[in-house]
Amino acid sequence: MRCKYCGRDMIRVKTPFKRPVKGEMITVHDIEVYRCPECKAVFIPNETIKHTGKKVGEKLLKVAKERGRIRDEKEHLRQMQEQKQIDIEEGIKRGEYKKKEEMPLKIFT
Repeated sequence: MRCKYCGRDMIRVKTPFKRPVKGEMITVHDIEVYRCPECKAVFIPNETIKHTGKKVGEKLLKVAKERGRIRDEKEHLRQMQEQKQIDIEEGIKRGEYKKKEEMPLKIFT
C-alpha cells in the first residue's frame, strides 16, 4: 500500500487504540494499521475498524457489568437489538428510509 501523501510504501504495524467512550478510556491492544515510515501517516483498513468496534463494545459491556449498570450482557444486547428494530420500523413509517441500504448503522455502546 502506498501513502497518499508522500507516495512511499506503507508498513503494516500493530499499535494500541485508545479512545474515550462514555467517560471511560478504552484501550484495544494490537490493532493492525498501515503507517508511512516517511511522513508517519496512518491508514486503518476496514476490517481493522470492524474488529476494533467489536472489541470496544465488548470492553464497554464488561465495564458496565463491573459497575453494576447492567446485570446480564446477553439480555442487554438483546434489548438493544429489539430497540434498533423498533427505531428502523418507525423510520420506515415516517418515510425516512426506502431501501435497506439507507438504514442507519447503529453502534451500541
